[in-house]
Amino acid sequence: MPHPFPLPKVWAHRGARSVAPENTLAAARAALAQGAFGWELDVRLTLDGAVVVAHDQGLRRVTDIARRPDMPGRADHRADRLTLAQLRSLDAGSWFVGRDPFGTVAAGEVSPQELAAFAGERVPTLAEALEWTRGAGLAVNVEIKDMLGGDDALLVYETVRLIRESGLGGDKVLVSSFRRASLELFRELCPEVPVGLLLDEKATAAPVADILAGLRDLGAAALNPCVRTLAPGRAAAFREAGFDVNAYTVNRPEDMLRLAAEGAAGIITDFPARALALLRGKGQE
Repeated sequence: MPHPFPLPKVWAHRGARSVAPENTLAAARAALAQGAFGWELDVRLTLDGAVVVAHDQGLRRVTDIARRPDMPGRADHRADRLTLAQLRSLDAGSWFVGRDPFGTVAAGEVSPQELAAFAGERVPTLAEALEWTRGAGLAVNVEIKDMLGGDDALLVYETVRLIRESGLGGDKVLVSSFRRASLELFRELCPEVPVGLLLDEKATAAPVADILAGLRDLGAAALNPCVRTLAPGRAAAFREAGFDVNAYTVNRPEDMLRLAAEGAAGIITDFPARALALLRGKGQE
């Protein structure tokens, strides 16, 4: 029996971060190798106003900054308190080998050659990430982070500028954020690129009518809800109302199959290859 809807597009969460250090070009290359439709990345500002790809405000989890005596003290181990030059001098790849966050190193899913190559991986700028994405032919979901008291407007302005300079068309870029004000400003400045509203666990569980009203008011093209509180039937309700649904972070097979059955436009996962194998098999039944 053919699948009733087109299969969801598979987005690699912070790149294919189950097999490579997240939010690096190594993770983007892994997403490409695993057959993902696109990769999701996060952007923040440095102290000197450069846009870099980083999820956390702090840098200790995914760089060697704690072992660098030439860096500022612990309180300043943040992207917005370092210059681009300082941030680019950090090793953003070696941590993956020892920490093995998804158990893929121990399972032998990452080759010794790949592991060795992670050493010295740099935090990419958004410009570098977009240039690579265009060359690779992937799509990209740029998540604009909350600057937590920093210059949110500048982050939006710079993201608009860099997306336009990249030459990537609106069919290859989705901009998302939990911060509604950032999406409103982005829509005002760059109406040719679609936006998706991110919802955390609590917001995803809000009444469907309230969520739909917010999406329409924003002029969003998509909803990116948390899969943990996306109850059965909700993805279908949002799809029927005309919005793409790209749920995150979808790592369980049962969630992948449920979202496919409800017509979700995309799933954001740490395991792109596993998701594709499962969905393609289901689509051929």
